[in-house]
Amino acid sequence: MTYEHATIVITLSVATALRKLAQMLDRNETDGMFTTSLSVTGNLPASHFVSSGQVPKVFMQAVRSPALLNTQAQAAFAREGAAYPYTLTQITAVLAACSISDGTRTVLVDTVPTVVSEGPHEFIARLGLKMIREAV
Repeated sequence: MTYEHATIVITLSVATALRKLAQMLDRNETDGMFTTSLSVTGNLPASHFVSSGQVPKVFMQAVRSPALLNTQAQAAFAREGAAYPYTLTQITAVLAACSISDGTRTVLVDTVPTVVSEGPHEFIARLGLKMIREAV
């Protein structure tokens, strides 16, 4: 399996659906995604969740295309013998609530578009969010 580095930030409103979709697509590789809590203040309650690191390329391709995610998820649910609970419209809405970074972004340097690296913490900050430090 091939992987790519990514940081994916999702809103609270789609967290349950996207966690389930990720789990159904590849339980071994994506189980446990989207569990790190974020908010504007860095305090509870969470408004967003993030996953960052090496993500299966197949999953990354799917989350960039509602039609592909819908098709792959339908097949995954069918393999498990489970009813598929989403429509393409719902999948499109779920993905619209995601912000995805491949670790780079394009900025203007002296009016020239330039690709620069951007780590997950910088990406989260650019979205105006902070990690929630939950009590252990």
